Amino acid sequence: MWSRRQTLRLALAAAASGGGILLGGCSTRSPFDRPDTPRSLAPDESSPWPPPEQTANLFRPGSRHLLDGGQWATARTLPAGDLHLPSGKLVAADPSWLMSWERLGIASFTATVPPGTYPLTLALVEWPEDKRVAAAKLAIRDEPVAAWEMALRPGQDPATLREGEAFTVGVDVATIALFDTVALEAMAKRTEEDPGSYYVAEADRPVELQDPASGANLIAFNTGWGDGGYPVWAGRTSTGAVASFLVDMAMLAPPPTPASSSPS
Repeated sequence: MWSRRQTLRLALAAAASGGGILLGGCSTRSPFDRPDTPRSLAPDESSPWPPPEQTANLFRPGSRHLLDGGQWATARTLPAGDLHLPSGKLVAADPSWLMSWERLGIASFTATVPPGTYPLTLALVEWPEDKRVAAAKLAIRDEPVAAWEMALRPGQDPATLREGEAFTVGVDVATIALFDTVALEAMAKRTEEDPGSYYVAEADRPVELQDPASGANLIAFNTGWGDGGYPVWAGRTSTGAVASFLVDMAMLAPPPTPASSSPS
């Protein structure tokens, strides 16, 4: 299997040399494209993306889930801090790419929310050998999600995707950062001057950076199996307002058949 890490580095090299390849969230991938996943853990290539409704179930502490590698894991939630969105325009990006945000097309999602402060929660999956961040949820409204849609950036059109593809946040350091677009330039400068500032040492230890000038902050967290590309979903209420953003690390196996059941 061709390594996603190699693909991203080649694409970055092409962009740097004027090749015009656009990354930083404009990549597409299939759910089975995971470069750092051991072959024994890699899902079958026919596996679809986990539906966002299934991923949202990870935020039920103590629930049991079948991972795409065949092992069962227990979910727990971890408060990751409050995200300040002065403009209500959310950016999701690999923090190591922020220094080249203009060339790589890093931009906020077209789905916007009222300016404010919103809680970010991580869903961790744990089994005897390991623990990983399987999803992240930014809660905007305390209302049920009536429908899910792919979170898009300007110029992205779902009609251009083939079956099984999604627009994703490209990741090359096993980390995704969320922040408001007003802090984009400041965070780009910060991460360029101090690459260690966004380093996440453990799955249950997210990192927060502040931008006092704008009032925004950045929260960074680990990504599932590691490098690759991860979709972001926007959950909308029955009135069409954004209820939450869901970052999916695509660690779950496809929904079980009626005959399948969790081990006791």
